[in-house]
Amino acid sequence: MQETTVFCYRVSLSSTEWAKASDARRAAGDLWTRLVKIHRFCRRRHWRWPTEAQLKAHFKRRFPLHSQTVQALIEKFCATIDGVRTKRKHGDKQARYPWRFRRYFNPIFKGQALKMAGPHLLLPRGRGRDPIRAHLPELPDGQVVQAELGFGEIYLTVAREMPDPGPVSSSKAGGLDIGVIHLGMVSDGDEALAVSGRGLRSVKQGRAKAQAKLRKKRRRTKPGSRRRKRLNRARHRASHKVERVMRNALHHAANQIVAFCLAYGITILYAGDLGTLNYKTRHRRSRRTNQDIGALEFGRFEQYLEYKLRRYGIQLVQISEAYTSQTCPQCGHLTKMAGRTYRCRACGYRAHRDGVGAVNILNKGMHGEIRPGALLVPPRITYRRPVPLKGTLRRSCG
Repeated sequence: MQETTVFCYRVSLSSTEWAKASDARRAAGDLWTRLVKIHRFCRRRHWRWPTEAQLKAHFKRRFPLHSQTVQALIEKFCATIDGVRTKRKHGDKQARYPWRFRRYFNPIFKGQALKMAGPHLLLPRGRGRDPIRAHLPELPDGQVVQAELGFGEIYLTVAREMPDPGPVSSSKAGGLDIGVIHLGMVSDGDEALAVSGRGLRSVKQGRAKAQAKLRKKRRRTKPGSRRRKRLNRARHRASHKVERVMRNALHHAANQIVAFCLAYGITILYAGDLGTLNYKTRHRRSRRTNQDIGALEFGRFEQYLEYKLRRYGIQLVQISEAYTSQTCPQCGHLTKMAGRTYRCRACGYRAHRDGVGAVNILNKGMHGEIRPGALLVPPRITYRRPVPLKGTLRRSCG
């Protein structure tokens, strides 16, 4: 079984290599902007959208980029157009075609055009132009499919052969409730694991406060001044720092949930479908709740979980989580709670609120509905933190 994984590397480029990278990212932005303009022109006149082959032939040798980079960007744009068109056909009228003009865009380099010169990765820029030399500590095992050049970062997509997990010997199920206070509460009915999300929320709040202070200072500067440029660099550094901390913590949290599933033999994991947290219900929530939900990246967390579970043959099934945190698992009475402890007003049942959501999701996934008395919250819940974040919070937002 073959699996693709994306590795992110921070790179430190010299002034010469940085100028090359900036030129490549600017040329990629010009190409993307040109594609957006052509698509907008065709849609306004109800003309047929050109095919990939026609676009590749039209833009051949028109930008200071490698030919395969131009082809990769065109393929990415066309795939985005097809995805939006499919969503609109299925009733999602809010799906929007690419509309923003890009000054910079991440160029994509296909694996067959990449070369290594010692510890340096050579990113080609086309015939007659020197490649971009990026120093990498080491390459991961597997075949490099493509590389994407960002702002001081390189994203490598690597394809690796994964061992076949083999036939599933049992069909034990588990339930997963994803939230803000706890990133994930997973339970199989007998044991439960809670992965805390308070540290990540604090990091996001600290980043927001630090950015607000920098914006306040920036408003007192003149455009183009050295002080404004220093403040802009400080904003980017703080944002990138929090991004790396967030990605690392989400990976660790997903690993802890996968380890729980392996330890207790879970082969099917039912998770609440967070697609219901959309704009249609946004006006029903408070401003603080909207900020908490918008700050944490539930979609990325689900992606990490899905591919990590797939490595071990564990299936992730998303079901509706409507009323799972309000329904009493013992009597079925609906009780909406504001704290972390669930107290049923009908039968007096008390348990962890997120634990109630996890066992109800498991109950609903197994039986198609929440059957009162079938599953209760385990009396013992293990609490874990993804990674130590106290020092990280002070360094990234101080």
